Formats: sequence, structure tokens, C-alpha cells
Amino acid sequence: MQFRIRRTVRRDRPFKMALGASFWRFWAASLASNLSDGMAMIALPWLAATVTDEPLLVGLVAACGRLPWLLLAMPAGVLVDRVSKLSLMTLANTVRCVLWASLCLIILAEQASVPLLAGFAFLATTMEVVYDIATETTTNALVHGNDLERANGHLRTAALVAQEIAGRPLGGLLLRVGTFLPFVFNAIAMIISVAALLMLRKHQMESAADSTTHGSEASARESLRLGLSTVWRNPLLRLMLLMSLIINGSFSLALSTQVLFMQDTLGLGSVGFGVIMAIAALGGVVGGQMAAYLKAKLPNGQLPPVCLFAMGASYLLLGLFPTVAVTAVVYCFVSAIIVTYSVSLYAIRQRVTAANVLGRVNSVMRTAAWGVTAVGMFAGGLLVDALTPWIGVADALAVPYVVIGASCLATAAAITQRFAVLVRDFDPAGRVQSGD
Repeated sequence: MQFRIRRTVRRDRPFKMALGASFWRFWAASLASNLSDGMAMIALPWLAATVTDEPLLVGLVAACGRLPWLLLAMPAGVLVDRVSKLSLMTLANTVRCVLWASLCLIILAEQASVPLLAGFAFLATTMEVVYDIATETTTNALVHGNDLERANGHLRTAALVAQEIAGRPLGGLLLRVGTFLPFVFNAIAMIISVAALLMLRKHQMESAADSTTHGSEASARESLRLGLSTVWRNPLLRLMLLMSLIINGSFSLALSTQVLFMQDTLGLGSVGFGVIMAIAALGGVVGGQMAAYLKAKLPNGQLPPVCLFAMGASYLLLGLFPTVAVTAVVYCFVSAIIVTYSVSLYAIRQRVTAANVLGRVNSVMRTAAWGVTAVGMFAGGLLVDALTPWIGVADALAVPYVVIGASCLATAAAITQRFAVLVRDFDPAGRVQSGD
């Protein structure tokens, strides 16, 4: 009952509106920020490879760029719930702008080194963690609860287009002109993002953030404990956390061996691999746009289980019939379904979580997902190694997809009825169709 009362109060706040000017400024800031992230994903490892030819050291730079998501997501959630989110996002991207501009000068001065790049990667990703968690926590202060699928779908689409379709190719193109040039564009993109944030109607954003700030008298440890206990005490959030652990863990089985699957099982080179991933990104864009439509067509609480069934059947098909054509179709379709699934779950989480603890709840979910992904990637490598002597490397590399498919189907079968009941109990706003 406590969750329901808080949700109703938050849904009726006067500063909420349908997708209007404030949301689209927010969307523009996210688009520019993700474009910078996409370029950095290509440019920073490439720069590291020009500084050293040691694979271990290049990997160290890449690892430092991922570490903050595992170590700092939960503290970032505490911070997001305590201060103005608009100010926090603006500060995070301002710091990233300064970092990229400084790195340009270091490159031009030929002073780049592995320790320096590792430090830049860690700091830049730390700011990304803060910005992204603040973004996830702010969306429901800009739109009505029944418009969250549509808003989250637009944000997810912008992230995919900016990072995968535009950012990475642009970063690679700029590297051909000059090693420093992608970081110049990174800084420019951050300036655009900060400008878009500053254009938001400040009183709307800050009234939302300030009204959800957790009391400053609580210690950081107590604040973090509240986020964890909120997830644990709410049966719907607890089930969603369990779903995240199972699905992210199984999906990550194929991540560590995906390149080898493309090479050894499908016989593709780097160009073919790039084409498959581009097709997958396009599928994700479609998924971001169809989430609200599918949610409106299905009974409340049914979309995530339906997505799991579709993903499970598709990955089983891929694992059993690993051809180039099947892989291209499945990657495109599953990418669309994955985005729809994640957008749907996140919108439910936004509606059922009290606003003053949403940042910490989001960070708990993020930390769990990153932690289980690391374990799953390691387990995927062990699985393929163990099976290779028995069935050969080509077939062994297809087995993780069979495991993913079976996990999705089993999870969907186990949670469908329970999930629908909990959504009906905790998310009555989800019954209202988008646009009504």
C-alpha cells in the first residue's frame, strides 16, 4: 500500500506533461551525450593501441572504462536521489567536456601513456554513470506515467542511433584524419548536451528533483541500504531483479565468444561481422519505437513475458541452425525485442517505485546486471572450452545461444502468471493506454 500511495501522488504532480518541449530538449541532450559515448568507444581503445602494442595493456584501458559501472553505480544512485538531477547531469557532462578537451592537448603534445589513458577512461565513465542514472531517474518527471514506454523508447532509440549507427562509424572516420580529432568532436558533443540541459525549464526539473531528495540527515550507507531494501520488500521489483540476473547472465554467455562464433562458425570476416552488428542496431531502433504500441495492444503486464518467449524461440533457432542468414534475421529481430523488453520493464519500474528512491533502485538494478554479465562472460568461455573437444569448436560456439533460448523460455514459463498479477497490483497506471 505504501508504494501505491506514493505512486498516485507522483503521477498527479502538475509539472508532468506529455512528450512536449521539455522532454525533447532532454532527448537532445541525451542524443548528443550518446554520440560522444559512441565515438569514445572506438577512439579510446584505438588510441591505446597506438601507445602500446601489448594486448594486456590495451585491455587494461578498456577494463577501466567498464569498471565504474560495477563499482560506482550504487553510490551514484544515492547521489542522484540527494541533489538536483539537472545540475548533476550538467556537471557530469561539463566534466566530460573538460576531460576530452584535455586529452586532445595531451595527444597533440605526444604525452599520452597507458596509465594516463586508463585514468581518463575511468573518470569519463564515472561521469557517464552519474549522467545515465540521473537520466533514467528524471524521465518520469517529464512525462505522464502512461507515456513512459513512448518516452523511454525515444530515448533508447536515440542512444542506439547515436552510439551504434552514428558514433562508432564517425569515430572511426575521424581517426583516419587525426588521432586527436574524435576527442575534439567528443568535447563539442558535450557542449551541445550541456546547452540542451540548460535550455530546459529549470523550475520544472528542479522541483521534481528537489521534491524527491532523500533527507540529508541519513548517512550514505543508510541511503544505500534503503535502495536495496526497497527492491527486496517490493515483490514486483524483487521479481524484476531476479529476471535481470537470469536473462543478463544467460545473454552474457555468448558475449565473450561472439566474435569467434562469427569467425569460426559462420566464416565471416570483420566486414561481415560489422554488417551483422549494424543490422542488429537497426532492429533495436525499431524495437524502441514499437514498445508503446505493443504495450497498448497487450493486456497489462503481458509484454515482458511475450518478449521472453519470442527471444527464447529465436535464440534456439539460431543455436540449432547457425547460418549467416539465420543469424542476420535473428540478430535483427531479437535486438528489436530486447529493446522493447527493457523499455517495458523500465517503465514499470519507474511507475511502481517511489520517486525519492528511484535513483538508488535504478543503480541496484544496473549493478546487478553488470555483475552477472561479468560472471556470465567468463562462464561462456569455460562452456565453449569444455565442449570443444567433444563436438568441435564450430558447434561449441553455437551452444551458448541454445542456453540463452532455453533460459528465456523457462523464465517466461515460470514468471508469466505471477508477473501479470504483480503488475496489476502495483502498476494500475499501466492499464491506461498511451495517448489516452
